[in-house]
Amino acid sequence: MAFRMLKQTLLFDSNKYLIEGDRPILVDTGTGFKVEQAIAELKELLDGRELQTIVLTHRHFDHVGGAKAIADAFSAEVMMAPRDSQVVRDGDSEATLGTDFGGKIEPIEVTDLKEGQILSTGLHDMEVIYSPGHSAGSIALYDRKNRALISGDTVFVGGIGRYDTPSASLQELVSSLRKLSELEIEALYPGHGPAVDARGSEHIRNGLRMLGETI
Repeated sequence: MAFRMLKQTLLFDSNKYLIEGDRPILVDTGTGFKVEQAIAELKELLDGRELQTIVLTHRHFDHVGGAKAIADAFSAEVMMAPRDSQVVRDGDSEATLGTDFGGKIEPIEVTDLKEGQILSTGLHDMEVIYSPGHSAGSIALYDRKNRALISGDTVFVGGIGRYDTPSASLQELVSSLRKLSELEIEALYPGHGPAVDARGSEHIRNGLRMLGETI
């Protein structure tokens, strides 16, 4: 399996994953405060291939701040779920929490993703799964064949996403964790912190327990 995590340039940046294949996909872009380093690393990893698609797991600035610069550098299409896409499309630095990070975003052209849509790199088929809760338009990407999940900030290795920010919802987070718990997941690639290549479903079940839910 070829999910490459880009180097972390800032402590509070999101994880950035390059899903390998003939048509690589970048998942999340960090704040963009050191975007030149990310662009240089991507060019090295791509080794002459095109980056056609950037998927954003949700609206928050630590995941979307670098999207415009990276999209412009590679002429890539930016995609995310419709419940979060408009505030990114508008360049709304309040709704994306850009001001909380001391930054701002510019308006970005965004294509809406549909639930169940398959994004293929030629090596991995990634299924779009709506997983609101941490934000209204949070998504996960699921490689059913390899039982791998890119979870954004819905669930981490040993934790769950916050649900006390604008557009977040505890009720929706619980529903999303239950939805993800029905999948067969070995590898878990979260929006922050370490990834694991085995027993990923246990972290989702533990997330439900943290919220006082029965399994």
